[in-house]
Amino acid sequence: MLLQCAAFGALTAVLIVAMSPITSSVALASPIAYSLVGSISSLGPLVAARWLRAPGSLLLTALVASLLALPFTALGFLIVVALGLPALTAELVLLAGRFYSRPRERFWYLAAAALALVLFAISLVVIDPAVMSAWVVVFTFVGRMLSVLLLASLAVRIERALSRAGVRRRHRGRDSS
Repeated sequence: MLLQCAAFGALTAVLIVAMSPITSSVALASPIAYSLVGSISSLGPLVAARWLRAPGSLLLTALVASLLALPFTALGFLIVVALGLPALTAELVLLAGRFYSRPRERFWYLAAAALALVLFAISLVVIDPAVMSAWVVVFTFVGRMLSVLLLASLAVRIERALSRAGVRRRHRGRDSS
């Protein structure tokens, strides 16, 4: 599992670094637009959780991604918090719903919504007070929620595509690293 989380984390880090110039520009221009594109960093951890179905896979993937992307982003060490806290929250929801042993879609999307909520709370801290208004807050919340739920749905599709392509899934009780 560790190697698979590291692989998903590395792919996520590459995505974060590649998107960094775009996301940085969008973040400065519009918090609402950023709420839609800034959530892309959640895709890798979500795919890892869906594919591996192992407790801790979402959090571990997010932490690996943040540590690999750390030297290349404007956030610096804060990227560990920005990726780690939402991942931890989603992981706790998945564990509480016993998603890893008995997958249920409602817990999957509830975990994604919890992840979006924490991302939204983090984004409130960095929104320029000069542009802060009730509408900006509402639309930023809606943007975060929609984008993360869309990414959670995409993670389900990627999981199915990997399965159809014949990629072997990790088996419980076996060393799959």
